[in-house]
Parts: sequence; structure tokens; C-alpha cells
Amino acid sequence: MCEGQLNTSPACAPPPGLPVLRVLELASVDQALGALLGPAEHARAESFLDSSARRDFVAGRVAQRLMAAELLGTSPEKLSPHYWCPDCGENPVPSHGRPGYLNDGVPSALSISLSRSGGWALVAMAAPAGLRIGVDLQRIASVGFSGFDGVALGPAERVRLAGIAPGEREAWRAATWARKEALAKHSGMGLRTGPADIDAFPEPGSGVEVWDVCAAEVRLPGGFVAAVAVSAGGVAGAFPGTARV
Repeated sequence: MCEGQLNTSPACAPPPGLPVLRVLELASVDQALGALLGPAEHARAESFLDSSARRDFVAGRVAQRLMAAELLGTSPEKLSPHYWCPDCGENPVPSHGRPGYLNDGVPSALSISLSRSGGWALVAMAAPAGLRIGVDLQRIASVGFSGFDGVALGPAERVRLAGIAPGEREAWRAATWARKEALAKHSGMGLRTGPADIDAFPEPGSGVEVWDVCAAEVRLPGGFVAAVAVSAGGVAGAFPGTARV
């Protein structure tokens, strides 16, 4: 069961350690605002051969920038992308890695994570910037293929799956995959580790907490699930709008 009220439309920066989540339909974002993006972001956009994937990427980056500007109390034009990749270092071209911004040349006090799926995006932001955060949004239908369990699930997770009612297993698979992706983003390493080796249900003391996003509270569209991973101790008590499994 979900507890608390999710902070989805703040007028100021979030309290320290409390992530803010927003869900949006990417088609609702004005593509003309893509002019706000930096050269490395445009280079990443051009790397997409599919035009709809390119539009979704631009829309996601625009929405992320606008949300960051709102939370920081500044204009989006004053923000410069400041990404980090464990392989490529700071501000790789084309743009990828852990997101962040400089505000008038100064690192901003926000931790950021963004996920896109099926024409929708989920953006998570938290202060301070040192708090690690990862978020993932998944269409339930995306995991409905033969061989998923062998590729994505570890032995303990396959045992858990056996205890799930048959009619609920596809949604459970998608939610578990979302947890793994959120953890991969939280670590900053992505899926360099095989997905079956990422424990979607980490034990207390592991240094990270994973929460399932409550669809009704963040207005996720039907057929989607989402998860948030945060540094252990980064939230006090239950994370609003989420549930621990």
C-alpha cells in the first residue's frame, strides 16, 4: 500500500533527500523548445535513426531542463548540461551518462534521473546533488517475450516469480525489470552488469533502497510500472508515492 502524498508539482526546490517525481506524455512537449538543448544533446538526438525516437529524446531532455529550472528557481536558458559517464568522463559527446546541470556555470544542487518508455517519461529530481537516484518507467507489454526470465532474473527472483499468481506475472516481471534499471542508473554503471546479476530486491544494509512507484498517485498511464532507487538513508521513512516490496 502506498503512503503519503507525492510531491508532483512543487513551487520550489524539494526538501533535502526527498525526490520529486513527474510523469508526462512526450508528445505534449513543444519540439521548438529543443533549441534550449546543448550541442552534445543535439548530437545525441541526431544519432537516433528513427524520427519518433529522436522526438521523444528531445522532448525528454526539454522536460528535464524545464523541471530543473523550476526547482532551482532559474531560467532554463541559464542551465548547461553537465553529464558524467564512468567510461567517457564529463560531458561526453554525444550526451549520455548521469544527468546534471550547471546553473550559470556552477554545479546545481540537484540529483536527476529520467526514463522514457512508450511515449511517456518519468523524471525524478532530489536535493542535494550528492544523493544518488535512479528511476525507470516500463511498459508491462515490453517484457512479454520468450526467454525473458532466463536473461533478466536471478535464481532468487525466479523463486519469487513462481509464487506469483499466473495472471499477475507479467506485471511482476515488468516491475522487477524497472527496479533493476533504476538500480543500474543509481549506480551510474548502467547495464554493464548482466541484468540477472542485479538484485532487484536488495537486502537492508546494501546502501540502496528501491521503491515501486504507485501508479495512481503519479498518474502513470495504464499498462506501465515504475521504480525509484535512492541511496539508503536518503529518505526518512516511506518514500511518498511509493511502496517497498
